Amino acid sequence: MRIAAGIILIIAAVVNLIAGFGYLAGGAVIGGAGKLSAMVEEQQKKQGQQMTDEQKKQFEQLDKASSQLGVSPGSMMGLGIFLLVTVGTSIAGAVCLFRGKAAKFVMIASGLALLAEVLTIAIIKFGAGNILGLLGGVLGILGARSIMAKNAAPAAMPPAAAPM
Repeated sequence: MRIAAGIILIIAAVVNLIAGFGYLAGGAVIGGAGKLSAMVEEQQKKQGQQMTDEQKKQFEQLDKASSQLGVSPGSMMGLGIFLLVTVGTSIAGAVCLFRGKAAKFVMIASGLALLAEVLTIAIIKFGAGNILGLLGGVLGILGARSIMAKNAAPAAMPPAAAPM
């Protein structure tokens, strides 16, 4: 089970890597588009010109698309950064699962993987990619518990009964 958990954590880390870069770039584009619209309008006013109807229509379409998304650009970028951090911890946790060591770190890495998926579901929406992260996190915690059980000291023998 430890090996399966490690493999699933690595696959989820690759999915989170792609998603993290996507959310980071998407948040930057959406956040920058509003600022770009204001900057273009300001520059045209300085030059004594007006924005054409076509330019206004394009910026309105961009604003409409970003408002339909229902997510602020800052939260998308923050989620992207968090996903990129969890990529490293998930891969390191998977390696620890393969080696059968550092159970506490595996617990932390698996918890972060679960948190990343829950945050993604809360901020964006539930998707097929979330299933791998949730499954990897749960199996990682179970694998860490098996490492702890394997490394635990044997129980002390009960005292011998007094001879009769």
